[in-house]
Amino acid sequence: MQIPGYRIIRKINQGGMSTVYLAIQLSVGREVALKVMSPALNADPVFSERFQREANIVGQLSHPNIVSIYDIGRFKNLNYIAMDYLAGGSAHDKMSQGLSANEALRITEEIANALDHAHEKGYIHRDIKPENILFREDDTAVLSDFGVAKTVSTASRMTNAGTVVGTPHYMSPEQARGKPIDGRSDLYSLGVVFYEMLTGSVPYQAEEAIAIAIKHLTAPIPKLPGQYSLFQPLLNKLLAKEPDDRFQRGREVVESIQTLQGTRNNTNPRYLTETDPNTIQILSLLKALILTSFAAISSQVQAFGHWVFSWRWTPRRGIYRHPKVTVTEIRTSADTAEDNRATIVSTRIQKAAHYQTLPSRRLGTAMRGLSLAVILSLIWVALSMAISRFDVPFKASIPEAVVKASDVTNDLVNSVLQSSQPPEPETSVADTPALADDAAEAIEVTAGDETVLEEVIVPTTPSMTPPVTPPPPRRELSVNASPIDAKVRILNIREPYYPGIPLLPGRYHIEVTSNGYDTYREWIELDKDDTELTVSLRKIPVPGATFYNELAGGRKGPSMVIVPAGRFTMGDAGNSTASPTHQVRLKNPFAVSQYEITFADFEHFAKATKRPLPDSNRWGKGSRPVINVSWQDAKDYVAWLRKTTDRKYRLPTEAEWEYFARAGTKGNFWWQGSSAKKANCRRGCESDFSNFFRSKTAPVGTFPSNPFKIFDTSGNVAEWVEDCYQDHYLGAPKDGSAVEQNNCSMRSVRGGSMRSSDTDTANFIRDKRNPDIGYSDVGFRVVVDLY
Repeated sequence: MQIPGYRIIRKINQGGMSTVYLAIQLSVGREVALKVMSPALNADPVFSERFQREANIVGQLSHPNIVSIYDIGRFKNLNYIAMDYLAGGSAHDKMSQGLSANEALRITEEIANALDHAHEKGYIHRDIKPENILFREDDTAVLSDFGVAKTVSTASRMTNAGTVVGTPHYMSPEQARGKPIDGRSDLYSLGVVFYEMLTGSVPYQAEEAIAIAIKHLTAPIPKLPGQYSLFQPLLNKLLAKEPDDRFQRGREVVESIQTLQGTRNNTNPRYLTETDPNTIQILSLLKALILTSFAAISSQVQAFGHWVFSWRWTPRRGIYRHPKVTVTEIRTSADTAEDNRATIVSTRIQKAAHYQTLPSRRLGTAMRGLSLAVILSLIWVALSMAISRFDVPFKASIPEAVVKASDVTNDLVNSVLQSSQPPEPETSVADTPALADDAAEAIEVTAGDETVLEEVIVPTTPSMTPPVTPPPPRRELSVNASPIDAKVRILNIREPYYPGIPLLPGRYHIEVTSNGYDTYREWIELDKDDTELTVSLRKIPVPGATFYNELAGGRKGPSMVIVPAGRFTMGDAGNSTASPTHQVRLKNPFAVSQYEITFADFEHFAKATKRPLPDSNRWGKGSRPVINVSWQDAKDYVAWLRKTTDRKYRLPTEAEWEYFARAGTKGNFWWQGSSAKKANCRRGCESDFSNFFRSKTAPVGTFPSNPFKIFDTSGNVAEWVEDCYQDHYLGAPKDGSAVEQNNCSMRSVRGGSMRSSDTDTANFIRDKRNPDIGYSDVGFRVVVDLY
């Protein structure tokens, strides 16, 4: 499909009415979402009018949380709209991945802002739902799809009585009736979306649309789960059946959310998940304790300072404490100036305090010191419980000794709390419930010389035999953790963990930690049987550390170096094949081979798979980079490494390659200044292996490594990477993943070779090669995923 002024990259989404493409607006080089109406609908004036109306409405709305329109037009039989390209997906996509309560509040606040602006301009959206809430790359929520929007006057003056427009699960009661609506209907729909973001389901469900509408009209407002009870008043006002009982405009929703968040500015979003429903109350108490303690300490410090500086000495009295004086000025309103003078009234503290005895002074000082120590101890206990029980944001920066001390304090508090609990009452025979309504009791009756046992029926009453419900059986939980010194905690209960701890059936949040290892967390379900969980913590990768994996027969695999996670600007604005430049974020650290794969490395693979060793062009084998290998040969090699070592070997992606080639530097090369003696290339490098008359490979490691301890990222041999080659970076992944497409005819190579000039070995330089052919100037290196 061709539309003048646009270069279409790929399809993003498709619906019954239109298809959305990612395209480049050539006049300004901007990525846009090109919405093209289905040609089959052109004959229907209703659809054409709706398509045109969407563009006209959005064109009049200018707001950061409303999608922007750049162009509208028609080419041949295609109606199209060019609008913001929103790469962050929809709210529906985010809900499938899981949203925190903080994220749900933020999205609701941003869409309420957008609705307030639209309503102020006189437009009602009429179709608020998760699919119509999209996100920019910075995660800003954006309201889209105004295809069924109406002006307030039009929506209030229905042309067809009873016409219902919208999505049943998100319709307001008045919208479901087909009655006139205003902006408060959109706020009701936003409340439904808010409920769905918190709980994962819509509030009212049924098989038929009419049954859903009836529930919107008559069913009570649903209750949120306990951990979200704080938000119930907000939901109640959003989902009120009568419009007059709801928020009257979006700005009121925003103000309510901001007020709600005012008490939670310093909390972690995780505290609002189901990990610990009582955490909000705990943190509120902690905050109150700290504020109260601060006030008490300030008061004590002021009193202590006054006490220190109140002592006096005179020859007549000797050492004494000067009393605290409160001075009150009283002015009269007499007729004369004489009577209008100020009267000073001094009120001294009791006379006994003027001349305190030495024991009294010592006692007062001791009491002040004791109270200060108690207050500081309470603050330490509160902080220790917060550090040990929760993932507070500043925990990573706390010294290890403080963290250990807080764990000891927390364990001590837990033991004190457990010892203070009253013991469970023992069940006696008298507590056993009767087996029938009346109990039979045998008593002795003496008649003459004979003793006769008679059975007397004793009626029982509830007060005599109270029913006792046996507690549910407990299940033992054991966590076998390595390393041996790993600490195990159960985050959502108070009791400290110990092997074989008996727990009631339910869900438990397990945390295993150890210094130098990644933290492990998992929710487990205790049901009918005892549970034994085995956890092996993974060492935290140390950037710059090197290692190798053993191959069969005790041989060593390639030497690997760990590269840290990070972000960088990929590409170069002055190079057509390396533009546009874009930010790439590599979320996890990974390991890359320090050197290009050598003939010695490749020979292990060739012998194991019974394939001939590639030709070396008589330049030498051993420690020289392997050449004359195709992209598929390189893929076969990493597959063999994966199978042999059981580690996640693969080829690097283009983004990863450029990231570790740059090694945190900003220029075109990792070094500063001249290329001389820094790389093996034909011109500009002053290499002993390549010059204007001849070129050959150098043994790996001949030239210096970059700051990441990686050798030969410039020159020597170009390197195969995973990506399918494209002559631009339009739509390139921002997470460092590889570019793939069906029937890929060319693969990317990076880094230049011994036949390149120094300028052609820059970090951003890229080339393409046939993946089925081996080249004498192309080799490769490998990557291992650590996560």
